[in-house]
Amino acid sequence: MTQTGIERNRRVLVIDDQESIHEDFRKILGAAGTGGQSLSEAEAAFFGEASTRNAASLEPFELGFALQGQEGLEMARQAKAQGRPYAVAFVDMRMPPGWNGIETIARLWEECPELQVVICTAYSDYSWEETIERLGQTDRLLILKKPFDNIEARQLADALTEKWHLARQAELRLEDLARMVERQTSEIEAARDSLLAVNRELTAAKQKAEDANRSKSEFLANMSHEIRTPMTAILGYADILRDERRIAEISPLCASAIETIRRNGQYLLTIINDILDLSKIEAGKLVVERITCSPTDIVHHVAALMKVRAEERGLGFEVVLDESIPSTISTDPTRLRQILINLLGNAIKFTDEGAIRLEMRPVHRDESVMLEFDVMDTGIGIAPEHMPRLFEPFSQADSSTARRFGGTGLGLTISKRLAELLGGDITVTTAPGQGSTFRLSIDTESTGQDAAPAPIAPWETPVDAVPSTPFKPQLLSGRILLAEDNPDNQRLISLILERAGATVVVAADGNVATETALAARNRGEPFDVVLMDMQMPVLDGFGATRRLRDADYDGAIVALTANAMAGDRERCVEAGCNDFVPKPIDRAELLATVARYLVAEGKPVSAGHAPDAESSAF
Repeated sequence: MTQTGIERNRRVLVIDDQESIHEDFRKILGAAGTGGQSLSEAEAAFFGEASTRNAASLEPFELGFALQGQEGLEMARQAKAQGRPYAVAFVDMRMPPGWNGIETIARLWEECPELQVVICTAYSDYSWEETIERLGQTDRLLILKKPFDNIEARQLADALTEKWHLARQAELRLEDLARMVERQTSEIEAARDSLLAVNRELTAAKQKAEDANRSKSEFLANMSHEIRTPMTAILGYADILRDERRIAEISPLCASAIETIRRNGQYLLTIINDILDLSKIEAGKLVVERITCSPTDIVHHVAALMKVRAEERGLGFEVVLDESIPSTISTDPTRLRQILINLLGNAIKFTDEGAIRLEMRPVHRDESVMLEFDVMDTGIGIAPEHMPRLFEPFSQADSSTARRFGGTGLGLTISKRLAELLGGDITVTTAPGQGSTFRLSIDTESTGQDAAPAPIAPWETPVDAVPSTPFKPQLLSGRILLAEDNPDNQRLISLILERAGATVVVAADGNVATETALAARNRGEPFDVVLMDMQMPVLDGFGATRRLRDADYDGAIVALTANAMAGDRERCVEAGCNDFVPKPIDRAELLATVARYLVAEGKPVSAGHAPDAESSAF
């Protein structure tokens, strides 16, 4: 009981038609020993400082679950009648065949006006304005987008149950003050001022939380853009240089260096994508591919990259491949590379002396063939008490390890989830001071060529030395307007299009692009395609596209964007774009997209060699 005689209410009602969501809330809002403590630690690791939440935030919640709105309303009625009302309700928006979230919330508030409500939805069935029109303007309603962040859901439950408690406290306090008004007017005024201060603090805290959430989304979008924009130039020019036959003839070393830049740039981009896709992994919505590929080639590529890192730390590096490894398997090669890079990167990072060893072997299990990879090191090892947290996100063995070795603590979490998606797992054997062995297993899904063992070449063979097939662009005939503010990307994309035969006009911002496109149309010489970068100064691509469509511009507009967040493609289409090409630019995809709209305009398009460009083009 509190000083005002009110028991702290941590009763939460979850109304959702999916049992899996119920289980998620049990883990997130359950006892501190199961979900709460790990969430607290995850929050501290994520924000880079000790959690400042009070002890109440670690207390378990008393949870109630309903699959439909009618069932949830009856549970709320019974709880209120027993004098144990719910403080917070998390309500799904779509719950067929019964009431939707709006109807459920309206009926809940008829019975429990003080109930704090969080709408949980992955869709936009109603705009915020429509929701307010149906339910009224209120401070008791928040929205939590699915898939939701565990810490955010826990903090909402903490904050809203505390808000319910403070509101009830305030009600009782006002009743006491009303009885004391004639005798203690000054105390009433002081209490009123105190209450107003609390309300101001709550309002400020709510605004701060909303600002922080908005800043987080903006940061992720900006990070994606800022990294992918220079990657467009790095990978694009590496591709173009690789196609310059004269470079390979003049200097094989230069050709090898260009291939190394390109390969490592692609690896970096893969890592960036994995970080940005972590939310998809957590939500179970990441889909892996099944492609026929060579496991030995994958190991050779990864080894060529990781050997350099090992040698920089003075470590030995050895790869042992079983002679019976199948020549081809069916798996996701990008995800397999990512797992191996993560495991080898960890082994190198946590090893001061000795060597790193990578082994690969086939293992026959029932009617399937698994591949096993052992990543062994002679590093610091892992203490037994730290093993349970090894694959948890945002965590390392202990705080001193995090300070010494750095890292986000996401690598092993991502790797284990990916291994499971590839039909396998990751296990570890270790001892402090004696090193560790991480064993990765994946399902190969035999391609029918397994009978012939893969030729095992020495792994040190430079992957860079393997000749690549020159790129053969489509030949285009048309006028392209390129709206792009980055000078390096202006030159790169113009070069790709001009080598394919197109005529390119460049605009450095959305305002210039709009004026140029409309002027060309009014002269009777419209551009065949507008390539529109979506983030530009003065006027961005979204605003420029809307302005063109408002001016009845009906030509093809293709969005170019370095953002990789969920919903970016939909935003581009909503603004009026016909198509979408992500950055870093893939030449083949860019030219194929442009060619598709040129064909629609009746322009000639053919396959073949574009004329060689002079060196001055660079």
